[in-house]
Amino acid sequence: MKTASPSSFEKLTWEDLRDWAGDRVVRRGKSYKSRVEDLARTSDGGLLAWVQGGDRYATRVRCTAAGKLSSTCTCPYGSACKHAVATLLCFLDGLQRQRPPPLATEDDERFEELADCDEPDENETAALSRSNPPADNAVRQHLARLPKTDLVAMLMEGRNVVPELKLKLAGLEKTNEKELAHLVTAIRKEIRRACREPGWRNHWNGEGFTPDYAPVAQRLAALLAAGHADAVIDLGTELLKRGMEQASQSNDEGETGQQLVEALRVIYQALPRSTLSPGRQILWDIDARLLDSCGFLDGVQGPLERLRNGPAEAWGQVADELAARLDAFPKRTGKSGDFFAVFERKSLMQWLLLALERAGRKTEIIPVLERETQQTDCYVDLVQRLVQERHRSEARTWALKGIAATIKEMPGIAAQLEHELRCLAEHENDSALVAAFRAWEFFAGPALESFLHLQAAATRARVWPQIRESALEFLETGRRPDRAKPDGKRTDKPPNDAAVWPLPSTGLPETIGRYGTPAFPDLSTLIAIAIHEKRPDDALRWYRRQRHPGDRLHDRDGEKVAQAIADIHPDEAIAIWQNFVAAETKTANLAGYQNAGAYLRNIKQVAERIGKQAEWQTYLEGLCLQNKRRPRMMEVLNALAGRRTRIVPPSA
Repeated sequence: MKTASPSSFEKLTWEDLRDWAGDRVVRRGKSYKSRVEDLARTSDGGLLAWVQGGDRYATRVRCTAAGKLSSTCTCPYGSACKHAVATLLCFLDGLQRQRPPPLATEDDERFEELADCDEPDENETAALSRSNPPADNAVRQHLARLPKTDLVAMLMEGRNVVPELKLKLAGLEKTNEKELAHLVTAIRKEIRRACREPGWRNHWNGEGFTPDYAPVAQRLAALLAAGHADAVIDLGTELLKRGMEQASQSNDEGETGQQLVEALRVIYQALPRSTLSPGRQILWDIDARLLDSCGFLDGVQGPLERLRNGPAEAWGQVADELAARLDAFPKRTGKSGDFFAVFERKSLMQWLLLALERAGRKTEIIPVLERETQQTDCYVDLVQRLVQERHRSEARTWALKGIAATIKEMPGIAAQLEHELRCLAEHENDSALVAAFRAWEFFAGPALESFLHLQAAATRARVWPQIRESALEFLETGRRPDRAKPDGKRTDKPPNDAAVWPLPSTGLPETIGRYGTPAFPDLSTLIAIAIHEKRPDDALRWYRRQRHPGDRLHDRDGEKVAQAIADIHPDEAIAIWQNFVAAETKTANLAGYQNAGAYLRNIKQVAERIGKQAEWQTYLEGLCLQNKRRPRMMEVLNALAGRRTRIVPPSA
């Protein structure tokens, strides 16, 4: 039978391609163009290629004189697949570059590879083409007219071709063990094929690859419908492990994980229909979520939600199993240990705590947390649980112990524990102790925010004037007022003289600083406090002591200081802004010019207010002369001059 020449392919449109293969397959086929190898023409006008995918697939594409596409591929999809789309697109690209592919030899091994694939002839293609499928109503009417014997014969023939149909018919005839084993093996291969390649996405050109789990989900659903829930769960365990590993390695926006979850939903449907006990169903769900480091299963409801209210004995079995796993978990070797191992152990511990809670064995939770502090540093969880159970004395003891253990290497945990101690003091209305904790926070991380927190607490404790003076002295000298002896030497014990420091001891260790050793005087904090307290002279005094005044790479306080002193020291404010203008202009970029314009507007406003318009005009003309070869900067200067025409710089 004569077919069209390869030129028939040139007449195809994107709509033809989408009608034939579908939008999703076309998008994926575009990303596979670079994987097409040894493209060749066949003697009947078709295309032949190797395409690299999960395996190396032989692919053949034909186009009839009427423009109807057909294809055969050794991939599991078989026809109208992404490999066929990639082959066709690669051929069309070659034609545009005037590089037609060579003619395939008669002994090309790809013909032999494709010989085992069922490929319809031209008449079958025209009848079954996806571009013009028969309407559902027409099919229904046709089937309704067939004799019952013909329908039975059609189904019996189809069951040997379509695995899903065979599974759906299994409810009418018992599937023997051999047939079931064959079906399970086929689905297992499909799972491994789907999990073979990680997904990826190029956000610049929209290309990418997302594994297709739809065939897996369909076959699992058919197996479940046939009453083989236990076989589905067995397959689901492998799907979960391989799929989660693939999803974690994929470089996309979660598309791979979303595809996987759609297949895993079938497994969750199988759990309540299986022979697994309620406890085993819960454990399967917990194991799934332990493997799910990216949270793909967050929206899936399973035994954890369905059995949350019981039975208690099932949760007790779960707790015993998880406790045994936790005991067998490798112990931490170093002081900090491997981060991921600690994370995995703590995740397992959290599930154990949930199981104990739902099993009604709450008294076992605190002992577990106490033991696990040595392995996971779960001091915060322990303290919060002790507070919840109203064991406040034990909570304080463990918080102080945890702070001592973590303050050097894990200061974030220490800060959370100090927060818990302060909350306990607030709950007991001990305003002096609350202020003492706020003072500790200020000394650990001096900043305007911690200073204001200290001010609020010390005001409630009626000791703010003395605390303020000590806090400012600390910022200037670095001497801790709660740790100083009368002779000026340092000690780890608070002074006995309450007049020296009016707040009680917190019992917390002395800290150098959460973010490294601070330098004193702490000029930035002193400036921020002076501005907040409306002491512009002090702000200017501290600003003058900075090492890099006016340097935009280091000066983070100059703008605030200039705004604060503009009314009482306008010349100083103008000088600061002029330094910033010079620094921003040197950047020679649009953002720098715009920043310079903002500073120049400040200078102009202040200069006009104090009657120095002439000085402002001279300064502006000087800038014009300096920047006459920078048109973008000249636009900024023109706007400041209030002129639409270009300012003519004075002659040198």
